[in-house]
Formats: sequence, C-alpha cells, structure tokens
Amino acid sequence: MSILNLQGISKTKLVTRCICLFWLIAKIISWKLWLAERFFPVVPPFNFLFVPSSFHLVLFILSLAALFALMIFPSNRRIQVSVVIIEVLSCLLDQNRWQPWEYEYIFIILALATNYKNEKITLSIIAFIIVSIYFFSGISKLNPVFSISIRNDLVRYGIANAGRSPFYEWLQYHAGYLLGAIELSLSIGLLFGAFRKISAVFLIMMHLLILAILGPFGINYDKIIWPWNTVMIIILCVFFISKPGVAISFQSMKKGWNKLIVILFGILPFLNFFGYWDFYLSSSLFSSRPPGMYICIHNVGSAKVLQSFFAPFGNKIICDSNSTLINVRDWSFEEMQSPVYPEIRIYKSIKKQLLTRYPDMNATFVVNPYIDGMKRREELK
Repeated sequence: MSILNLQGISKTKLVTRCICLFWLIAKIISWKLWLAERFFPVVPPFNFLFVPSSFHLVLFILSLAALFALMIFPSNRRIQVSVVIIEVLSCLLDQNRWQPWEYEYIFIILALATNYKNEKITLSIIAFIIVSIYFFSGISKLNPVFSISIRNDLVRYGIANAGRSPFYEWLQYHAGYLLGAIELSLSIGLLFGAFRKISAVFLIMMHLLILAILGPFGINYDKIIWPWNTVMIIILCVFFISKPGVAISFQSMKKGWNKLIVILFGILPFLNFFGYWDFYLSSSLFSSRPPGMYICIHNVGSAKVLQSFFAPFGNKIICDSNSTLINVRDWSFEEMQSPVYPEIRIYKSIKKQLLTRYPDMNATFVVNPYIDGMKRREELK
C-alpha cells in the first residue's frame, strides 16, 4: 500500500493521535506556561479566576493524562470531551495560554467529539479550520510593517544588496506582500480539487522552510512552534495529498457545534482588522501586526529578581541610557518557551501586577500598537 493511500484507514484516528503526541510535546516544552509558580504574571480574563497555584498544577497533570489517554484511545468520546473541558478551564486561568496552536487543537478535538457519528462531516469541518488558519495568516501579512520586517531580514542575512536591477529592488521591498499573497492563494487552492494537492505541497514546503530556519539546525528559536509545524505537515498530507482526499462541505458547517467553529474561524477573524478580535484568535501569525511591550526600568529596586530577563545590551531607541530594558516577549520566551499573548489589555494587567509586586520599582511601560498601517510607540497608560 502506498504511504499516501489511506483507503480503509481512519483519518480521524490518525490525525487525533498525531495531534495528541505533538500537543503533549508542546505542553512539556512550555511547561511553565501551564503553571502559576513563575515570575511572568498570570493573566486570567476576570479577577475571580485568580486561583491558588495548585489548581494550575492539577489541571496541567490532568491535561497530560487526558492527552495521553486520547492518543491511545482516539475514538473515545468521553476522553475527547474531557480534553476540551480541561483545556478550556486551564486557558481560562491565564490568557497567555491562548496560543494559536492550543486554540486550533481544542476545536479540532471539539469537532471530533461533536461529529463522532459521521467521519466525513468531521473531516470536512477540520479541513475548514485548517484552510481558515492559512487564509487569515496570509491576509494578515499583507501590511507594510511585515514587508519592512522581511526587507530588514533580507538585509541582515546579506540577501538584499544595493546595485541590483530595478526589478530586484522592487522585489525585496515587496517580498512581505508576496509571501502573504502566496499563503493566501494556497489556502484558497485547498478548496478546489484541481489545485488541492499542489497547494498542499507548497504549504508543506513552507512549513519545512520554517523548521529549517527556526529549528535546531537553523537559528534554534521559537521551539514551541516546531511541533505545531510538524502537525500541520501531517494534516496537509492526510487531508489534501493522500487518497481519498478531504473536501470541505458547506453542508457540514450547518451541523450543531460546527456553526460555532465557522463563526470563530471563518467570521470573527475579520473583526481583527478593525480592532475587535484578538490577533492570535485570528491566525495573525508572524504578521508583525500584534503589539509588543517594553519595560524601561529607571530604578530596579526589588525588581532585581528579574535581572535574568533584562536585555543584555539594552535598547537606547526605546529606553534612555540610564534605564534597564525588559522586552516582554523575550521574557515570555525565556521563561515559558512561548510568546506573551499580544493584546493591550494583557499588557495593562502585567503592568498592574508588576507595580504591585515591586512597588519600589520605577519604570515606564511602552507599547507599539499597529495603527493606520504602521507601528506607533507610546507609553502604556
């Protein structure tokens, strides 16, 4: 049997096992994200969800156990429902856990649990989730900030040089737009039988390139997305390259909980472009649009315990020469192996908690929201 001929093999079981395996790996890599005993502030959506650290620990252990059980018994609906409930409860205790991969996995398992009687509908709605992720990831990159960041990367690695042809100059200044347009086009290609396989092949090449650049043999950065990119490669192979292929049925979108999935993955992400829906819940991935936060510490005081997260060389563009800088994204990566959830409300909560925790610290908190097509640096009030 050809490795890409899955006739007679349950695709839902295969994908479920793969997701659970790499979900477990991601959880272990980012284990501090799922606990409360850490320096990086825990940011629940509501104050009454500030709970003792033991609750976080118990949910983390239950999560690992449930994912392992589901990997062994991928069709067990009770375990599927348990995984969804445990993950939702855990994410409610800290918005930093609302990572794009966590969000995707939860709703794939929800699709499995709610469409268990019909594998064809299950596969269709999961395919919709995958296509929507690529679609909004591509369209979110069509912005000048992403294009500038790609241009800067090309310069940094010596790929962009002056003195080339006018076309080459144009290309390097518009490479970001081109990358976004390609990903957007490939997502649309997954919808049509004539382009499904070739679109999937190019998307797999994209993931392999990401792993080559960010992986252990590249710059060894952002480890948390390594398992996610691997899962996406597997899903593309199983859904869009292997035989029989999976097609998205609009009929499947009308079924029960699938309506919620369509709203969350197909409609609400459009609101992100108007500031009414979160970046990570809108698949705004590597788009340069989410805001960052920087802490300029003028008097360290008791915040000296955070010195391992101070930027080693500072940043005179953001802070003055007498201040110490903490890049909150770098801090999050260093301590939790995952990025901070990039929303202004999260940064305000982090600021409030830090000022309460270290009252003798004198600091300025700076954010750079995406406004009118550009990043604007301003003090966080």
